[in-house]
Amino acid sequence: MAVESRIAAVTVFSDRAEITRTASVALEKGEQVLVFDALPEGIDERSIQVRGTGDVLLKDVRLRPVFFDEHPDVDIRALKEEEQSLMDRMQELDDKIALAGKERSFIESIAGRLTAVTESSEPIEPDPDKWTGMVEFYRTRVGSLDGEIRGLQGEKRPVQQKLERVRRELAAAGAQRRREKRRLEVTLLAQSGGETALQVIYIVQGPSWEPLYDLRVSTDTGSMNLAYHSLIRQNTGEDWENVEARLSTARPGIRGEQPELAPWFIDFPRPRPAPPPSSWEAPAAPSTKRAMKQMFDVQAEAAEDFALKSAPLLETPESTVQTGATSVVFSVGGTTTVKSDNNQYRVTVLLRDFPARFRYSSVPKLAPFAYLKARVANDTEYPFLPGETNVFLDGNFVTRSRMELVAPAEEFWTSLGVDEGMKIDHRLLKKFEMQEGVFSKTVKLVYQYRITATNRKKTQVELVVWDQLPVSGNENIRVTLLEPEYKRDTDSLKIDENSYIEWMFRPSPGEEIRINFKYSVEYPRGSTVAGLA
Repeated sequence: MAVESRIAAVTVFSDRAEITRTASVALEKGEQVLVFDALPEGIDERSIQVRGTGDVLLKDVRLRPVFFDEHPDVDIRALKEEEQSLMDRMQELDDKIALAGKERSFIESIAGRLTAVTESSEPIEPDPDKWTGMVEFYRTRVGSLDGEIRGLQGEKRPVQQKLERVRRELAAAGAQRRREKRRLEVTLLAQSGGETALQVIYIVQGPSWEPLYDLRVSTDTGSMNLAYHSLIRQNTGEDWENVEARLSTARPGIRGEQPELAPWFIDFPRPRPAPPPSSWEAPAAPSTKRAMKQMFDVQAEAAEDFALKSAPLLETPESTVQTGATSVVFSVGGTTTVKSDNNQYRVTVLLRDFPARFRYSSVPKLAPFAYLKARVANDTEYPFLPGETNVFLDGNFVTRSRMELVAPAEEFWTSLGVDEGMKIDHRLLKKFEMQEGVFSKTVKLVYQYRITATNRKKTQVELVVWDQLPVSGNENIRVTLLEPEYKRDTDSLKIDENSYIEWMFRPSPGEEIRINFKYSVEYPRGSTVAGLA
């Protein structure tokens, strides 16, 4: 018995999706076979589950291939028909162009014979009227044919463009795949007749989703609006129309068990043993036997799944976020439609306003700019997954950036681009060799810089300035910070293990900050130090 079913829910992973089909079937008492037709080619057979209500037992589940003379997908079939129509039109125009070209070549050949002079040629008739008529005919007809060819080529260009567009759409829709679907045959044993609600759940390979963020920052209100989107694409061969969509961070493509170490033997090389006679068959290696046993274990587990009695239908989750031990599932509000065309469909996961703390950051040595950044705390239940971001500042698009993984309750920084309201200057004031005696065996070079930062904003700001000391890679090379004076990290001055120096300021409107930065590099005389400017 053929069953009419619809896709009710979809859970999308990074490289596959779990599909839930629902159907209501009037069953008679006894054994009967239900047929779910035209299912996707990419179904993972071992993932199929059948659930239902009522006094019904599940006896068997079989998945069979079904082949079609024509493509089973209506949209692809329409594109194929459009492609054929455009190809026919292209051929028609090519035939007309070729015919006009042949006529032009024929006229050229006649003109060539009339004007060619050979020993057997008859004398050319010196009648100006006849020659004028022939030249006029040649000019008019050849010009007409040339115009006709140009016109046909002009008609051909938009047809060619449409044909290329249709072929791109066919390629994106997977039209070159085999004309094949899957038919699911479910054998049930009903203890009594009546209406039964069924669910067919299966995994299909290929669908995916990725996050995309729009960050809209307002410096007036000191807030950031975050729009958390997901971009879903699929090319399974079946459209997801008005489905309940979920997005999972789980990665089912990675095995759940950790890999195990094997003994790591090292030895001196030995001659390789002679190969055994061709009739001798080596026993399977232990690892191969173990792999085969694992495969049969998996098949046995799948068989047990198929032998399950009728199970209750899945309940609709109440929360929009479900957090498990190893993954998170987002339940998208409302219904979602995703066509099987491999295009990206945007679904909004979260819209939220966050208070933002602003800071300017500058590395004058590398760029004479101050970059505005916003620090935000993720006070939601949602993890922000790594993904591309579009950043808007005070209503204007400023840059594209990238969100790194942010857990709930974690803070993160967002770069908002260059702000010309902060003026930054970095210059080398002096570079000289410090003399420490006539017969000194070392060279001591001193570098002196000045960094200037001017706050042209109307409010007090927070500014972080970065620079660095060279790091010695040899005990005979000594680097010494001369200015500013540093003993330990403070709120206004820090130096990390890479000798990166961080200054923190809070300049008022119009205030100019001056940083004097001075260090020396000492090394044995006669040596060359690589890396010094």
